[in-house]
Amino acid sequence: MIAIVTDSTAYITREDARALGVVVVPMTYSIGGHQLYTESYIGENGMFESLLKKNPPGQRTSQATMSAFMSTFEELRSAGHQVLCLTISSRLSGTYSNAAIAARELGGADISVVDSRTTAGGLFLMARAARRMIDEGMTLDQVTQRLKALRDKVKVIFSVEDMGPLRRSGRLGVVRLSVSTILNIKPILKCADGSVVSCGIARGRHEQLRALERAVPEAAREMVVEHLCAEKEAEELMERVKLRGVPVLMRPVGPVLGIHLGLGCVGIAWIE
Repeated sequence: MIAIVTDSTAYITREDARALGVVVVPMTYSIGGHQLYTESYIGENGMFESLLKKNPPGQRTSQATMSAFMSTFEELRSAGHQVLCLTISSRLSGTYSNAAIAARELGGADISVVDSRTTAGGLFLMARAARRMIDEGMTLDQVTQRLKALRDKVKVIFSVEDMGPLRRSGRLGVVRLSVSTILNIKPILKCADGSVVSCGIARGRHEQLRALERAVPEAAREMVVEHLCAEKEAEELMERVKLRGVPVLMRPVGPVLGIHLGLGCVGIAWIE
């Protein structure tokens, strides 16, 4: 049996984890520079949004640790499982590196670590695809190779209310630093080859949502709309893409990505 491991930025519910057979290794964060929090499943992170609204200094996030991956891998192997680990993009976090080192330290060919080159909804869609492949009877090596081919088809496009959090996070790739949210101009960003890059601007919420919708090709058959404190906009975006007759999930972003993206972010992930 192949067990799936991922990190908490996949933003799944506890019920998702049970259904997919996924073990989540958490990231951690601090708000205000004092207490350290552990990121958990959707709906189990307390009132972190209200803390972010206060915008205190010292907001930090930390990657999932090597020791956490080692203990998870060891526990699964001792239960007789092979392990497939899917992580947030290595260009956005050191989590992949920690997972890869943990696998290497433990040795053996029964642990495979894949850099998803994405996060959030994209990472969730890859975990769900991995479950389908495993249920079809593919070997660990076959699933690994298929996921590496699939990740180029996983797309994430999003927009933020304020570029400040992303600039401070250092997660920006090829993004024009002049992009601003003043004058009601909204940056349109995407995750490309594992990095955050700019792909346009929109004026106002209406054009912002229209730009996000138009970015999704007609051939997309799996979609996840995500947001942080932008439920109204996320619902509107979801209704727009649902007109294509395709089921769409809507989920909130958790505290770790919330610190980097800021309140009011909205986006969509899909598989081409």
